[in-house]
Amino acid sequence: MNTSKLVILCVIVSFLATAYAVTSSWGSFAPSSQLLYVENIANLSVPKRYVNREVRYLKNGSPNGRMITGIRAIDQVTNGTGGHATLYSGGPGFTYVLLKLQSQYNYGLLFRVEIYGR
Repeated sequence: MNTSKLVILCVIVSFLATAYAVTSSWGSFAPSSQLLYVENIANLSVPKRYVNREVRYLKNGSPNGRMITGIRAIDQVTNGTGGHATLYSGGPGFTYVLLKLQSQYNYGLLFRVEIYGR
């Protein structure tokens, strides 16, 4: 009886350990904030390499006068093989942002980036 319970527990724990996605967020998301920018990123895997991608808000550097209050980088891969996001420059309190996305080794990227501001 104890062995069967242990096996069931191990199956549940292994399922939960692999069924997750990493969402990174910076800043705050007040009700008064508006969605300023959204981008869906999909890059296929490259064998024996990491996949890297940069996301820039205000790509041409032209000021828009809107302050960024929050950023979300939502990993759409839910099996534990997704990537991660790093805030490289700008972000909340600025009018621009540069995010760097990186996949896991041998895997691709599938992210949704949302930028909020006022």
